[in-house]
Amino acid sequence: MGFAGSKFAKVATVAISTVSLGVITASAATPAMAKPPVCGEVDCPSLVPTHLGASQATLNVTQMQLENLSATATEAITGRPLVGALIEFFTTDGRKLGSAYTGYDGSAGISASENFGPGTVQELLSGYNAVLVGDGVHATASAHGAITIGTDCASSAP
Repeated sequence: MGFAGSKFAKVATVAISTVSLGVITASAATPAMAKPPVCGEVDCPSLVPTHLGASQATLNVTQMQLENLSATATEAITGRPLVGALIEFFTTDGRKLGSAYTGYDGSAGISASENFGPGTVQELLSGYNAVLVGDGVHATASAHGAITIGTDCASSAP
């Protein structure tokens, strides 16, 4: 191998090393694009204050499911709806019933099949809690909604 061949080998080695470093640098920048940390107002006082309201839900004993669990999330100061915010729904004892993202009007809702085990009806009659999960920009919030008992049978009028 002559002088030109060894010079080419050195240039190729430097080029490969530079490309490899470029890949490492690109992957090191990836964590900066990660999801922002979730924190509450105490931890992050600069978060936008929010309001969450929960509606009345129904325990449909005919279908054995919870219906119309819903909550609406807004910015507390402006009243603008929060779009794409995650809302989680729980029993008052902390059992997760489900979750949904808010739409353009700031509301999210679910229906949840229910396993009527011991103590379930008493637990559900104490209502449910909706929790707005913080996103690093908006503060977390929670609301309580009532649950009533109903059926899907329509009463007939004489």
